[in-house]
Amino acid sequence: DMIKKAIDLGVSKINVNTECQLSFADATRKYIEAGKDLEGKGFDPRKLLAPGAEAIKATVKEKMELFGSVGKAE
Repeated sequence: DMIKKAIDLGVSKINVNTECQLSFADATRKYIEAGKDLEGKGFDPRKLLAPGAEAIKATVKEKMELFGSVGKAE
């Protein structure tokens, strides 16, 4: 994989914010398209934005594993 090779060659900064934003937007869009914002209090910003926040967490976890960063912070 090109990213792992770049890291092995010394690249120490890889920007992933755009991927996080796309994950957030996709999850939020799916929540709304499924009509969940119209169920109960699904319009509450905490509920409406929660799927997006979880999607960002999943993207970051995936990138940390790909970059070999898991378990390195103390």
